[in-house]
Amino acid sequence: MSEFIYGRRSMLEALKANQRKLKKIWVQDGLAGEMVHEILKLAKDRGVLIEWVRQDQLDKRVQGNHQGVVAEGNAVSFYDLDGFLSQLAPHAPALLVALDEIQDPHNVGAILRSAGFFGISGALVLKWRSAPVGETAARVSSGAIEHVPILRITNLAHSILELQKAGFEVIGADMEGEPLGSHHASPRSVLVFGSEGSGLRRLVRERCDKILSISGAGKVSSLNVASTAAIFMYEFCRRK
Repeated sequence: MSEFIYGRRSMLEALKANQRKLKKIWVQDGLAGEMVHEILKLAKDRGVLIEWVRQDQLDKRVQGNHQGVVAEGNAVSFYDLDGFLSQLAPHAPALLVALDEIQDPHNVGAILRSAGFFGISGALVLKWRSAPVGETAARVSSGAIEHVPILRITNLAHSILELQKAGFEVIGADMEGEPLGSHHASPRSVLVFGSEGSGLRRLVRERCDKILSISGAGKVSSLNVASTAAIFMYEFCRRK
């Protein structure tokens, strides 16, 4: 399968990572700048066909803000959890995030962007009943999706048991949990974030080793899932 990659940062990171085969790049006539120059140089080095076109031709290909560059390439590759765990060195530290039926691809992309920034080892996403990890999520992630292994699973509650057997402590994010600041992070941790409307599902929540929350000081009672995930990742990475 193929999909469109658009936006300058997303395009640049896709070329740098060199994980996906790009078939062709369309560039808006007259486009210039340092990042555009780097994109064109890497594309030529990779042997990617480049075509200069009018802006309206790019507008017809994608609906988002393409910033003058659009490419067609292979879809994002997904990894297997069992394979990931088997390649993980014994006792090697790792920090994963797991998305429990998050429906908005913008939230998925924002979480993956934070995951790429903090060097998260991998992200678990559900095959069904979840936002697709496709063009929109890739665009919002600003290219981070090219650097974070995406582990596609079918049953998160079952995957939690597998991770626990592999020595991971599984942490659920919920407003009714214990304060995040009081927790001592384990070398191997999984941070689980629930859907925008209903949060963590019952069985997923029950199988978490601990439920943690973010303490606020204002009149707003909660954060959206992408902001919550960024704060959790920061706290866990800071302590390690």
